[in-house]
Amino acid sequence: MSVLAQTTEADLRDTAVVMRSNEELVNALRTAPDAWMDTAIVVAFENRVELVPEDHPDPIYRLNSLQEQNGLAIGLAGIKSSGNARRTFQVQLFQEYKDQPWAHRCMDKLRRIVLQHSSSK
Repeated sequence: MSVLAQTTEADLRDTAVVMRSNEELVNALRTAPDAWMDTAIVVAFENRVELVPEDHPDPIYRLNSLQEQNGLAIGLAGIKSSGNARRTFQVQLFQEYKDQPWAHRCMDKLRRIVLQHSSSK
């Protein structure tokens, strides 16, 4: 069962989500924590996650396209570099989704995918 499909109507009713404009979302992408690199907006769907990377030539167009397919921009993801050349995958939910259990599950799933991919190299 998909992450979004596990969300109950009560989960959605109990929250007052204030949606940001796509310009605000792209600004959040461009102002991600300084130590992050390869940052992207995480867009959640019922059965997948898509990313809008910081180096996309037209991130607003890409974000619009994903939203027209019923995707929700729920946060940021990126690689954090530390002083000893160690890199860790980081995620950050947008404030309006921090109280949404399904959004946390979605980010956890993304973390697992990245961990599996990086351990297979």
